[in-house]
Amino acid sequence: MKTSPQKKEVFDRLLAFLAANPDNLGAIDQGAAYLYQAGLPLDAAISAYARFRERNPGNAVAAYNHAWYLGRDGQFDAAIGAYEHALELGIDGAEEVHVNIGNIWMDHLLDADRARESFVAALAVNPNYVGAYHNLGNLEEQSGNREQAAAHFTQCLELEPGNPTALARLADTHRFRDAEDPLLDKLKARAAASDDCDLHFALGSAYNQLGEYDDAWRHFSHANAIDRAAMPPYSRADAEQAFDRIIGQSNQEWLARFPGHSARHVFICGMFRTGSTLLEQMLAAHPAFTAVGESDFFPHLVNKEFSDFPLGIDDLTTREAQSWGERHQAYAERIAPGAGRLTDKRPDNFQYIGLIKAALPSAQFVVTERDWRDLALSIYTMRLGAGQNYATDLADIRHYIGQQQRLVDHWADLLGDDLVRLRYEDLVTQPRETLGGVLDTLGEAWDERCLAFDSLDNMVKTGSVWQVREPLHARSVGRWKKYRSCFESVFGDRIGD
Repeated sequence: MKTSPQKKEVFDRLLAFLAANPDNLGAIDQGAAYLYQAGLPLDAAISAYARFRERNPGNAVAAYNHAWYLGRDGQFDAAIGAYEHALELGIDGAEEVHVNIGNIWMDHLLDADRARESFVAALAVNPNYVGAYHNLGNLEEQSGNREQAAAHFTQCLELEPGNPTALARLADTHRFRDAEDPLLDKLKARAAASDDCDLHFALGSAYNQLGEYDDAWRHFSHANAIDRAAMPPYSRADAEQAFDRIIGQSNQEWLARFPGHSARHVFICGMFRTGSTLLEQMLAAHPAFTAVGESDFFPHLVNKEFSDFPLGIDDLTTREAQSWGERHQAYAERIAPGAGRLTDKRPDNFQYIGLIKAALPSAQFVVTERDWRDLALSIYTMRLGAGQNYATDLADIRHYIGQQQRLVDHWADLLGDDLVRLRYEDLVTQPRETLGGVLDTLGEAWDERCLAFDSLDNMVKTGSVWQVREPLHARSVGRWKKYRSCFESVFGDRIGD
């Protein structure tokens, strides 16, 4: 692990604590929790659980906790094995264990059938388990089954009428066309008495669909204010410094230390909400590519190896980079056996393009971009979570977009033809010419099926899950103009046209 002296000191103390308490499950749980919360490698905790289980083979709680941290460490098959052992030992709350297994199959191993089996198994244990219905709703949503997803979220509400998340998720599946819609009335009544940000985002989206833009903005703003108060504040100075460090430490001389060849996988990245899912689906319809969604392989690797990224990348050796490439190839074979070129559309991989290129020298990158005003609106009107703490304030969003573009400029200078920049507006208004140019750069021939992407029967995990199931359209281009006065109140005459 490459980290600062301060974190190294904390890490060493935690390792000593775990070593001193090999037979104390509570102490192991405590040490593991500290490591996880501090963003430090979990290897020592996972080993401590394994040793404890060897000496206490009948302890179901140890098996469960071991499984949970194995999953967080990206060891998904081992996590499933430990969860299944906890079930064999008769652990209490078996329905939760089945759901955890299902989430691994759904979110990481991309097997919808196995995920569904696990969620159904949870309901066999407890027919009223809301968590199982909620995740079945997620699964059907990712599979493009709107009615089935709505049915599962409705079942959640029948079991827990006051569940705000289930109501918000049900609204996500719904098309609002009438101001007298009963579901709109439910959202309004619940949101009026609640500071649940998901409810206010959902109500904002409903008003947006109805063309009631002032009401929509009021609820989007309220949702973001709630979210902002619950997360670390966004620091523009810190963001600028972080991007400066990546640019300063990932230069041509550094990258030249990692020559060679690898699988020619394609990484689609950029800001959230720039059309990366649309591009992924269009490429997934091409026989040369297999989509694996938003893989957490490289973000997880960075968190494990560089707890203060990019600190430490100067010390990266050729052998380390090669070993990461080998591990990625094993991962690719696990989730897409026999596939050719994979597309990984994790948006925030744009930060790690240099490391990815070091590990996979033949990889190529497509960075999706979009008019900053449409992009800022799309980010502001959807909850992205604490990992994107810039997303709750329009001015902060604009600042972060500028920093991200600065880093992408650096990668483009560094990688030449191995990085393509693609404008969302070009893709939706001139799809054949735009995608044809991308395919040409990626070394693949045009395939007409790319324009029929909306007929694909696959899993898609994205905030625009329903939009990518529709035929290509340009309705989202210039959408910010519906909220012009809101933008002018923040940016004045710097808004542009």
